Order: sequence, then C-alpha cells, then structure tokens
Amino acid sequence: MDLRLNPAVLRRLEEVVNESRERFVVDLAARLRKLRASVQTVLDGNMTQPDMLALVFDESLQIKGMGGTVGYNVLSLIATTLNDFVAGRTELGRIQFEILQLHIDAMYVVIADRITENGGILEDQVLSGLRAAVRKFG
Repeated sequence: MDLRLNPAVLRRLEEVVNESRERFVVDLAARLRKLRASVQTVLDGNMTQPDMLALVFDESLQIKGMGGTVGYNVLSLIATTLNDFVAGRTELGRIQFEILQLHIDAMYVVIADRITENGGILEDQVLSGLRAAVRKFG
C-alpha cells in the first residue's frame, strides 16, 4: 500500500480545506449576526442581559473552536477573550457592554478581511487592546 500523496490527491485535499473555510465563513457570519442582534435586542429591552450573556458565551465558544480548526487563529483568540470575558457574568455595565461589542466588531473585521493564521502586527495590537480592556474593566 502506497501512502504517499500524489499531486491529484493533494489538490483535492486543498479543495476540501478551502470548501470548509468557505462554509465556516458563512456559518460565522450567521453567528455574528445573531450576536449583534442579541445586543440590539437587549438595548431595545426585549431580552435580558443574562440570556444575552449565555448566548454570547455559547456562540463565542463555538467560534473559538471552529476558528483554529480552519486557520482563523486570530478569530479564535478574539473569541477566546470574549468567552473568558462573559463567563459567569449575569450583567454588564456600560463600558463592559462596549467591550463586548468591540469583540464582535473585531471578529467581523477578521472575516471581512480574511485574516487567517496569526495575522500581523495590527492584529496583535487589536488583541492586546481587547485583553487590556478586559483586564481593566472586566
């Protein structure tokens, strides 16, 4: 049995990975819309903060796991920070609410700009800023 990968098999594997990334981006966009909608629903007074925070916790946990799997490491790191930030919370103050929204916005940027792997200097600075905000106001 020959276990070496020939060029045709390698091309097909690359296609499968790219298809998985595309499905991930579509799924992620739906999850981010759901997160934004839940934030707006809380602002409109039609959802409680504990319910929104539970949703954010669940969705950020899913994004965290999926991001690293398909090469969106920066996204996974942002989702991890968001997940840690909301874990165990039942209420947010105004600044904490803004920090939550910044995490969601940052994930949108990662997807819109197709920032894969570890990103670059700018992405490092964004992550550092999010982490500093969580430490200071979390």
